[in-house]
Amino acid sequence: MTSLTASSSGQDRRTAARPALVALLNAEWIKLRTTRSTYCAVAAALVLGLGVGLMDVISITGHWAAMNASDRAQAQFDPVGDSLSGFQLGELALGALGVLAVTSEYSTGMIRTTLTATPRRSRVYLAKAVTLGAFALVVSQLLAFSAFLLGQLVLRRQHLEVSVTDTHALRAVTCAGLYMTLVTMVGFGLGALLRHTAGALAAVFGLVFLTYPIARAFEGSTYLPDHLTLTNAADSLATLKPPGGPHAARIPSLGFALFDLGLYLVVFVGAGAWRARRDA
Repeated sequence: MTSLTASSSGQDRRTAARPALVALLNAEWIKLRTTRSTYCAVAAALVLGLGVGLMDVISITGHWAAMNASDRAQAQFDPVGDSLSGFQLGELALGALGVLAVTSEYSTGMIRTTLTATPRRSRVYLAKAVTLGAFALVVSQLLAFSAFLLGQLVLRRQHLEVSVTDTHALRAVTCAGLYMTLVTMVGFGLGALLRHTAGALAAVFGLVFLTYPIARAFEGSTYLPDHLTLTNAADSLATLKPPGGPHAARIPSLGFALFDLGLYLVVFVGAGAWRARRDA
């Protein structure tokens, strides 16, 4: 009789936890979609991602007919990578979105209200991460495919376009979306770890852009630091084929680049989770 009562009690707790988690996810979604910074960050990613990529392919088509075979080879033209070139800047807007998704509550003090309503800090952090991750994944994939399709419309003028069904094209565009989602979640983890908007934004910028020149200092002895940088991982993931020439040795393989994304996700989201459970 006692075992039956205990089993029933445990099942009741699990049943009650499900609606509580759904309600928490819904609350985090309301916060995310009603915050002005969310729309500003997405708009900045849209303008930079589509705008810079569009100017890049317009420049290529404008000069392509006048280029000889040697110039074309040196240009290392990539119909997918060049269409997505704007996201080298647009990713910073998504990284800022990840930072602001968590630091805004700490700067206003609303995090204490959230934790009063839901004292389990790990559950609050999980709900924030899941909500932001799902939103960033949808937005990033939409932006990546939009940039690709817009770029191919321009490249069609010189018959340089590729179809999304061509070899590696779908993989490159999809991985570009995954990469931008990862940058968003890295920003989220840094925001939760540092809890200071300016500091976390500076850390995201440094992680994305400043690690590359630092890694080059090790060139000649080992290429492992180069293979671990986000910019080089993006060159492997979001192109039809990695760049050739002297830069090629610094680019990780596709499998290693995917490993990079997983590693960054575990390290930075994990660091944010550690800080979130440690104190409010």
